[in-house]
Amino acid sequence: MKSTLIPSLMVASLLITPALAKAADGIELRLSGSAQQEVANDQLQATLYLQEKSDQPATLANRLNKGIAQGMALGKKYPQVDVSSGSYNSWPSYDKNGKIQGWQGRAEIRLKSRDMTQAAELVAQLQKTMLLEGVQFTVSDAARRAAEKAMIPAALAEMQAQANITAQTLGKSRITIKELEFGNAAPAFRPPMLMRAAAAPMAKEADVAQPDWQPGQSQLQLTINGKIELN
Repeated sequence: MKSTLIPSLMVASLLITPALAKAADGIELRLSGSAQQEVANDQLQATLYLQEKSDQPATLANRLNKGIAQGMALGKKYPQVDVSSGSYNSWPSYDKNGKIQGWQGRAEIRLKSRDMTQAAELVAQLQKTMLLEGVQFTVSDAARRAAEKAMIPAALAEMQAQANITAQTLGKSRITIKELEFGNAAPAFRPPMLMRAAAAPMAKEADVAQPDWQPGQSQLQLTINGKIELN
C-alpha cells in the first residue's frame, strides 16, 4: 500500500524546545516525522447478550447460565472464531413502594475473528436466542505491525528533510541523530461500520439471515520523534 506523507507544516512539525537548545558542540533540537497509510480492516469483534427477568434470583441465574453455556458450546463448532465470556450482571427491580418485586440479569458472549465468513455464520446462529449489541471492525496486530514497518522510511525521510532545512538555515553542515522514539501506529477515528443482513428466500421464522459485512479500511498514522544535533 502507498504511504501518504502529511504536509510538513501540519503534521511533521519541527519542534525546537524552548527555542534552540545549545549543546556543548552544537545545537540540539527535536523533530517529529509522520506518515499515514490506509489498511484494510481484517478483524471482527462482536458482543451478543442475553437479558432475562424472574421473580427468583436462582431461576434468573439458571436461565442466564444455560443460555450462555449453549452459546459457548455453539461457538466451539467454529474453530476460527475466538469465543469468550463477557460481562455478567444481575440486579433487583422494585415496585413503587421500594420493595423488591423481581430480578433482572444480563450476560454476554464476545467474539473475535479474522475469518469474516465463520464469524458471520456464528453470529447468525447465536442471534436465534441472543441479541447483538454491536460489531466492530479493526486492524489485526499482524497487519498493524506490517503497516508500521512500511511507514518507517517515509516518516524518517520527513524528519530528515526537516533537519536538512534547519541545518541549511542555521549554517550548519553536520547532522547527528541522538535519539529516536517510535510511536505505535494509531487509527484515526472512523464512524462504526453498519451491517446489513443478506437476503434469504422465505426463511423460517426461527432462522436468522447471515449478515453481509463490509469491514472497510482504517487510516493508520505512525509518528517518529527524534533528538537531533546540528554542528
